[in-house]
Amino acid sequence: MVIILEEKKFNVLIADNIAKEGVDILRDNKNINVEINTDIGHEELLEKIGSFDAMIVRSRTKINRELVNKAKKLKVVTRAGTGYDNIDLDVCNEHGIVVLITPLGNANAVVELTLGLMIDASRHISNANLSMCKGKWEKKNLKGTELKNKTVGIIGLGRIGAGVAKRCKAFEMNVIAYDKFIPKDRADDLGVTLYNDLIDVLKLSDYVTIHLPLTPQTTDLIGETELREMKPNAVIINVARGGVVNEEALYKVLEENVIAGACIDVYSHEPADPKEYPFIGLSNCLTTPHLGANTVEAQINVAKLAAEHTIQALNSKIFIDAVNIPFKLTEDMADLYRPYMLLGSHLGKFLGQYNEERIQEVAIKYKSNLLKNNFEPIKAVILQTLFESRFMDTITYMNIDSILEENGIELEIGEYDKYINFENYIKVYIKTENTETKIAGTVFIERPKIVEINGLFFDFEPADYMLVIENIDKPGVIGNLGTFLGEKGINIAGMQLGRKEKGSEAIAVISIDDRPTPDDLNELKKLPNVLEIHLISL
Repeated sequence: MVIILEEKKFNVLIADNIAKEGVDILRDNKNINVEINTDIGHEELLEKIGSFDAMIVRSRTKINRELVNKAKKLKVVTRAGTGYDNIDLDVCNEHGIVVLITPLGNANAVVELTLGLMIDASRHISNANLSMCKGKWEKKNLKGTELKNKTVGIIGLGRIGAGVAKRCKAFEMNVIAYDKFIPKDRADDLGVTLYNDLIDVLKLSDYVTIHLPLTPQTTDLIGETELREMKPNAVIINVARGGVVNEEALYKVLEENVIAGACIDVYSHEPADPKEYPFIGLSNCLTTPHLGANTVEAQINVAKLAAEHTIQALNSKIFIDAVNIPFKLTEDMADLYRPYMLLGSHLGKFLGQYNEERIQEVAIKYKSNLLKNNFEPIKAVILQTLFESRFMDTITYMNIDSILEENGIELEIGEYDKYINFENYIKVYIKTENTETKIAGTVFIERPKIVEINGLFFDFEPADYMLVIENIDKPGVIGNLGTFLGEKGINIAGMQLGRKEKGSEAIAVISIDDRPTPDDLNELKKLPNVLEIHLISL
């Protein structure tokens, strides 16, 4: 008797529109049953989700706790694109659902748009077309400049920034860059001169192009002060994220003709309303409606990658571009691990914002009977949050090790072998060329706490916004800080102080309810006996 075993079939729901080429790849796989329902509403999705092994979504469909709790078979959620704000990673982690993205699908499209905007700005192509459409012949008023021998300053030398650098070299441009986290030898390989100071790049560049993620550190990175350092003939280009360039400041300097122009494809709030962004419509500002990835090829690439990633995850358990952890914690273990995952996230984010120099070495030490059996989830979340603001390339749990290796960053993981009065304890160290910074935390009654910063001992729960202030331990310092924040209408939710001895350098950690402005921070730094200020945003 011959027994024929039925091949396992996976049910895949395509819940948002993707290119036909991606759908075809799924349909051609004998192990995949495909259902396309790109208009499905949330209530209908709740009813049907229980029968699917995988979903492919874009930004429309929300993957939240209510949905995942009903998704008894769901193993994979693939985001056809890069951003995944619509997906609750925490609940996916708890249920062992792998979340995949496709960050390589649109990189070339963004690079080419950058060069297109640069050429348009240099030769006034769009303005010339508008003039011609009005029946005018304004050749004399539309004299342009050439890119050859001009200096382009690239802010962020990740995959897209490097692609821009290569194209600019082909135009015989002088290419310089500012990136605190890329090693010099990588810039040298690209023929790019790397600067340690953003202002130096702004002062030297005829074109400045932004290729950074939007993080607490990069929000308003380029404000009015920075824009006024640029050449009068300079053009700034932002196709990365709205908010890296302060939009009010940009309008002001364009209106005053402080710089020659701007090319903007991204906005803090989209769709962009000209009433909110008055630089839209200025003759020296070329604006586009977030076209970075909006090419036929990019959409096809993203769809094909989404399909291929999904198939490999289901058939082979190969998780390409996974942004969460590709292993399952039981429900009981998930409850136990949840506060430690949150602690790891806080430690990584805190340390990444506290020390913004280029990291050469990372060490993670832990003491815990619970965690020593499976420290991988904690390691993954610490590294992902530590480095997420340092590279334009999307950092995922699956690519973090290769990114560290590519950038020459050494990693050490091990158990903490010194006496410490905590049952569960995690300490993270980073070493840069000039400094070594360390932070430690524990979990107390299921709540994460920070217990050490650079050898000073604390006991506080991390808040959404914290000011970490290095100061000389003298009378009146804390009073001045409190008075200043009060005058600015910033409420203090909590405060912790740490010092080694009277009159030495000290650290104050102030939890606040609202985010201070860059001007507020600059004023804070000028207060007597204040050495350094770090804004930490979790």
